[in-house]
Amino acid sequence: MKHKRKIITVLFMVAVTIFLITQFIDQPEGEWVEKNEFVLGTFSQIRVYAPTEADGEAAIEKAFARVREIEDRMSPHIEESQVYQINQQAGHAFVEVTDDTLNVIRTGVDYYDKTNGLFHIGIGSLINLWGIGTDQPYIPTQNEINAKLDALDIQAIRIEGNEVMVENQNMALDLGGIAKGYAVDESARILREEGIDSGFINFGGDVYALGEKPDETPWNVGIREPVIDSGGVLGRVPTTNMSVVTSGDYERYFIEDGTVYHHIIDPRTGFPSESDVKSVTVVSETSMDGDVYSTALFIMGLDQGMNLTETVHGVEAIFVNLDNEIFLSSGLKDGGFELMNEDYVIVE
Repeated sequence: MKHKRKIITVLFMVAVTIFLITQFIDQPEGEWVEKNEFVLGTFSQIRVYAPTEADGEAAIEKAFARVREIEDRMSPHIEESQVYQINQQAGHAFVEVTDDTLNVIRTGVDYYDKTNGLFHIGIGSLINLWGIGTDQPYIPTQNEINAKLDALDIQAIRIEGNEVMVENQNMALDLGGIAKGYAVDESARILREEGIDSGFINFGGDVYALGEKPDETPWNVGIREPVIDSGGVLGRVPTTNMSVVTSGDYERYFIEDGTVYHHIIDPRTGFPSESDVKSVTVVSETSMDGDVYSTALFIMGLDQGMNLTETVHGVEAIFVNLDNEIFLSSGLKDGGFELMNEDYVIVE
């Protein structure tokens, strides 16, 4: 048997590509400053337009320092992290956490209800079981999956003050589906506090467009074509002070015996979601919303996902189905998305 694993970490190959050619922008006096880091398990970039290079470097470094702090506290893989300790003590003891970790956990629990249970921060044991994105992906048996599903209970996440415990030792927290969005939002907050009002953040496809471009026009955030091994572009979204996040079955996966197993696990079945869409892009006011809803809407599929989108304030979505048809939520139908690929068609 052969395994094939792809983890796309180069900027133009992530789910969202920034269309930015600064040398052609009619911009006021200032400096473009950029820094790239590998953090949160992905290629991450912050680029800002600052009064001076020193100002830009200082603001970006402060933002990345905060991101590293978030990773150190919330990663399930760093042994000193609070989430790792919660999982180690599952079924045994409470673990004291900082206010930010507590906030992300509480928010994750809230999203469970908002997404009809399809976004679940207690899915860590299933993610670990499959190992998608690791060097040793694995197809579990149905009995192995059932054992993890039996333990999957949002009520097993207990919070008392600043202490958290997972009551069932067969369940584990994984904040990966929300902590990256939180880190993007925190980065945007810090950049604003440092006097930056134009720039963009791209953490492995979680994009935030800060303010307008220096020429006072919106950013154009490109969306990758949802095809394995394709670096092509599907289209672009003009946006200002908004997040753009895409979830798709082509991002992280492995192939065994001709079957593709992607990383978006359905908490109802324990298997990679068998959705009727190839990708969902969410345009939202926060990247936390983008992270959560892009995942949940993908699992829901087109009809249920579109119905939910239309009820959530500040959230719009672009669905691409298996027939290369594109469906836009109501807030994007009037100039909110520009198709740039002739292999796809927008369905009105």
